[in-house]
Amino acid sequence: MLDVTQELTAQELLREKEFFHNGRERYLKRLEENNRPSTQNNPQLLINNALPAVARCLREAIEEEQSRPGKPCAWRDDLVDCDPDILAYIGLNAAMDSTITHGKKTSLLTKIGHRVELEVWAQGLKVRDKTLFSRVTKYVEKEHAGLKGRETAARAIASKSNYSVPEWTQDRRAQVGGPILSAVLKGSGIFEAWEKYTKKGTEKRIGLTDEATLALANMDYQASWQEPMLAPMIVAPKPWVSFDTGCYLDEATAAQVPLVRSSNKEQRNAVKHRLKLGMPLYVEALNAIQATPLKINNYVLEAVKWCWGNSEVFGKFPRATPLEFPERPEDFDALTTDEQVLYVKTVREVREKNRELTGASMLMYQDLATATELSQFEQFWLPFNFDFRGRVYPVPHFSYHRDDHIKAMFTLSRGKVMDDDSAFWLYVHLANVGDFNKISKQSLSDRAAWVEDNKAKLYDVGRNSEGTFCYWSTADKPFQFLAACRELANYMDHGPGYVCSLPVSLDGTNSGVQHYSAASLDEADGTLVNLVPGEKPQDVYKTVADVVNKRLLEIADVNYAEPLLTDVKDKKGALVKTAKQVRARRIAMSNCWLSYGVGRSTLKRNVMTYGYSSGQYGFADQIMDEVMRPLSEKVMRKELEHHHFGDEKLAHREHAKFLAKLNYEAVCQVISSASAGMDFFQQIAGALAHEGKSLRFDNPVEFPVIQKYTQWDVKKVKIYLYDRVTQAPKREQVSVRTRASNRVDKKKAKAAVSPNIIHSMDSSHLLLTVLTAKQNGVEDFFLIHDSFGTTPADTDIMYNSVRASFVEIYQDYCLYSDLLNQASKQLSYAGLEKLDVVIPPKGSLDLGAIPNSEYCFS
Repeated sequence: MLDVTQELTAQELLREKEFFHNGRERYLKRLEENNRPSTQNNPQLLINNALPAVARCLREAIEEEQSRPGKPCAWRDDLVDCDPDILAYIGLNAAMDSTITHGKKTSLLTKIGHRVELEVWAQGLKVRDKTLFSRVTKYVEKEHAGLKGRETAARAIASKSNYSVPEWTQDRRAQVGGPILSAVLKGSGIFEAWEKYTKKGTEKRIGLTDEATLALANMDYQASWQEPMLAPMIVAPKPWVSFDTGCYLDEATAAQVPLVRSSNKEQRNAVKHRLKLGMPLYVEALNAIQATPLKINNYVLEAVKWCWGNSEVFGKFPRATPLEFPERPEDFDALTTDEQVLYVKTVREVREKNRELTGASMLMYQDLATATELSQFEQFWLPFNFDFRGRVYPVPHFSYHRDDHIKAMFTLSRGKVMDDDSAFWLYVHLANVGDFNKISKQSLSDRAAWVEDNKAKLYDVGRNSEGTFCYWSTADKPFQFLAACRELANYMDHGPGYVCSLPVSLDGTNSGVQHYSAASLDEADGTLVNLVPGEKPQDVYKTVADVVNKRLLEIADVNYAEPLLTDVKDKKGALVKTAKQVRARRIAMSNCWLSYGVGRSTLKRNVMTYGYSSGQYGFADQIMDEVMRPLSEKVMRKELEHHHFGDEKLAHREHAKFLAKLNYEAVCQVISSASAGMDFFQQIAGALAHEGKSLRFDNPVEFPVIQKYTQWDVKKVKIYLYDRVTQAPKREQVSVRTRASNRVDKKKAKAAVSPNIIHSMDSSHLLLTVLTAKQNGVEDFFLIHDSFGTTPADTDIMYNSVRASFVEIYQDYCLYSDLLNQASKQLSYAGLEKLDVVIPPKGSLDLGAIPNSEYCFS
């Protein structure tokens, strides 16, 4: 056994070194050896083929600039002595990265400029002291895997030898990146500029041309191109004992993973100070979570491969094949202007969607490669850390905190013997993830009964995924349903005594509202989210939907006299619509929504995010994402002949805004505790921001949440970029964000405080649940924020632990008083005098009854 452990440890150390070798290390080596040939099945082949033409364009641009009289361009002195081949390679690699990550043009320009800056800095050091250059290069490559770490270390070492060059500003980087990106667009033939239209305006991006997309789609995307920098581990992660020492074995790798991601200096110091006093509860719980061994569910993995290989399109499963472009009508010139515009818009939308599909395809190949590799091991582990609010996240991208088809590939390594009691929880879980005819909204016994009634069909799914695809692919969570059917079939074959490792989950009923209800002891809201025991589960989403539908029926009634309707005028006072026209349009939109059907799923996301400060505008964006865009995609895939809300995006937005307003009014009517809580949080954050201070909140598990948002300085930079259509340079202006100032962003501080605090509270609940369950014998955890999973045999313990820890948090504890007390220590005397805030009143919710509620976490 010891030999096997030693062998796995050695293998893990090699894997960790390869994370960087296959990631950032690959870029640096290719930069030095840019003429090295690549395999045919690698995106690097496109870059190598385009390199000579891009370098030629750069040489011509630099020579033309040198010979041009008058004031020189801002970039001339920085590029004139650089090797055009290296500059071309930098630009092509950065552009390829940008197409994969959907980066914006501005960030791409500054990224190119930053990489050129590093090249200029390195060459300057080499000219000044070749020996020092060699020593610095060897040292940073050995001691630092990340590009940022290498840059910092190299500059520090060189500075001690009196070689110090000021860092370039962001606008200088963007100006230097301009001619390089222009040469890439002009000479490569594989990249083009395109525009994405969003609610915030037009985003300028760089993407692959149609020809390059087709070539790249036919390649075999090797894991070496898309392998994430950090991956799951094949041995248990090192327990966290300090801020910087976890959780990988290799010191260089571990140094890249802090205990708290995206933390500020004040928060880092607070966590480090707490660790010196002893192991805090939140670290103890985190170590228990990442100590859970996992394995790949091969039945699900093979099903995902089959679906991907057969280009199956269903649910939210990634699409394997690009959408077809609409045929251009032969009589295009004879079409009306509106018809021509509609055709052009449709082509643009298909092209934009196909760009997204290219990135999704790359990710799928990477995920399948990672899952296949991990399937060779009996077990593996996911290292975890915190975000700045204390929420728990896996470190690797490949984790069960992903979409259904990825999450279902994971199962626990350690199973436990099942009996009839634990089989009950498997049945409930199976009904939940299938959710046929909304069975998950019924009682626990009804869910188990549904499984009993459909055992034969479910058994077939667990034994033949391909033959039953038409059935299981229509489940709410298809692949998790498939995994549960597999375990049911195994249990049916083996009976009591079967060792089951499938994680079954207990999910909270709108976590945000649950925390607001408990904080205010609001019995009405607590009832809606099942904190009050009942025979049947309450459905807050359906309750809101009922209110909205009642309102839609009122508006649609031609005899209903809507109050406060007035004429609509533009900014200059010109009449746009009369009140009568407004009324007619509202009737039409109401009828349109009534015919479409507004159910719980239509507004579920609106209700879920209300407690996180989402308002009417955010609601409308969500409706666009949840309703309008999926319908547009069905039209593009020719699954629908026409969009239910019309062919124009403006009409889609208008309908979304109309329903968003009704949803917001209904949520405010149904849920009362959240509004008072959000107002309280925002007043506290606003008072601190007014004094230029960040909000600090030590949550119930003593995790220091420090909310720090500073304003950025923005500078406009004018550049020239090659336009493939006009085949000439085109002048553009981009806004470049420079280093953050010390000014507190008051608007963002107030907008973000509610979600930050509530997320911190649900994290406290999760961590306390882990500690409670662990004390009662649970060793295996499968957790996602407000979803609590473990083996079926341990679910009874988890069921009780999740309720007990929730009560423990709020019993004899007032969130609002605690926050006010902590903020008072930060505010000045004058700030306290001005702070006119009232703690939300308490209701009559009986926290002691929560353990008797079957449905608050089910």
